[in-house]
Amino acid sequence: MSVMASAPTKEFAVSALRARPVVLNRQVLAQIAICVGPAMALVATGRVVPGGFYAALVTILFTGWYVLQRKRYHFLCLTIGCVPVLGLLRAPFFYHGITLLLLGEIALWCVMGPDEVRRMWKDPLWRILVILCLVYWGASFIYTGDYSSNGRLLDFSFTISGVYLLANKRAYLATALVGIGISATAMALGFLPFNADRLGEAVIAGWHLGNPVDLGVPTALIILLCFADNGRWLLLENRPIWRLAICIVSGEWLLLSGSRGSWVLCVIGFCLILFLGRQNRKPLLATLGVICLAAVVVLCTGRGAKIIEQYNRTVDSDRSLAKRTSGRSIQWAAIPAVFAESPVWGWGPGSGKSVVRLFTGRNLQWHALYIQVIGETGLLGFLPLVILLAILLRRGILHLRRFGEIAPLIGVVSFMALGLSVQATDAVGGILLGLVFLPKGPIRRYVLGQQMVAVAEESVPVSYEVAT
Repeated sequence: MSVMASAPTKEFAVSALRARPVVLNRQVLAQIAICVGPAMALVATGRVVPGGFYAALVTILFTGWYVLQRKRYHFLCLTIGCVPVLGLLRAPFFYHGITLLLLGEIALWCVMGPDEVRRMWKDPLWRILVILCLVYWGASFIYTGDYSSNGRLLDFSFTISGVYLLANKRAYLATALVGIGISATAMALGFLPFNADRLGEAVIAGWHLGNPVDLGVPTALIILLCFADNGRWLLLENRPIWRLAICIVSGEWLLLSGSRGSWVLCVIGFCLILFLGRQNRKPLLATLGVICLAAVVVLCTGRGAKIIEQYNRTVDSDRSLAKRTSGRSIQWAAIPAVFAESPVWGWGPGSGKSVVRLFTGRNLQWHALYIQVIGETGLLGFLPLVILLAILLRRGILHLRRFGEIAPLIGVVSFMALGLSVQATDAVGGILLGLVFLPKGPIRRYVLGQQMVAVAEESVPVSYEVAT
């Protein structure tokens, strides 16, 4: 009798492409927390110098570990995420340490990822912006003989470049942005024990640390990114509870910071999302309502009373404008006379403090970006700044029209608004403006990766005889 049967099944491995969702890098997030959490805990106990050394050295240690593994996205993501705390504690360790760290990482990218760096260099807008910043810093150095004059322009340029490079892989950009939120929370918790009038600034063990805007801007950025494009820039588009929790926590830090410039920045961002965003506005308004309820609870506490007092100082009509604006109005009032003395060339790059002292009697730097540029470089520097910001604004608008994503526009508008209150050309300002240099296309939710899979060999029928 003849019987049909199948040969034994065999398996062999083949390489196949498989789409997988992009997710946050939990390892890098944990390392960011390790870098900033204990550092701010030391600050909270009055140990400022050990805190500064810890934050810098542990960040360098993790960076070196990733460099040895040639994981360029990891070490740049880690450093960008730690920027708020590294900037806060730069003086106790080495003031220019963060500048050198960012410079070294960009240089390593030129070796490890030349294709990405070459692509970035081909972007004329990025190239012009960075070159202008470097020229401005170099001219300040030559004019004043002090290499730290306008030195934060270097941090500004390097963080813009870092965000540009990280944007090649959405997961690492999102991880860095969430890391900024972790750093901001660590900062807030570190300042809480000192019961200062505004969270984010205190005199600790003889060190004057921080400024309310240093805490206010990162928290405002995180709040806006939770709302913009349904949180997809933080990879939280499918996690509304996480977005709500982050918004509530960051919203309280923003409120307690008392940073009026950061408040305005947040309000402007919300208006852009409400009127120009292409997302469902009902969840946005509901979340905003929950945040407002949480804010009311905070305002009922002792710290909330200080924030109410700060607000009343700003709107009190019985106080002079100079007192209501912490002396900023004096500089704005003086700028016409400063400009009239030297309208074309200005007073020279880096001359801000001496010129402010001459015209206002106060030994301070220009507090805002626009009056700094027009005071130091006149029309020669101010007109290119206006043109460059207009081109960046157009880039954000075009991205919104083509791809429906509003985050790049929020980044450039927030930077422009921030420039009315502070100089803005520092590492955090670079992160804001860096958002406008995101890829010219919608962000990807999935990436292709190779995977080895087992495939069964097809059964081959065979016949054999069975004796009966």
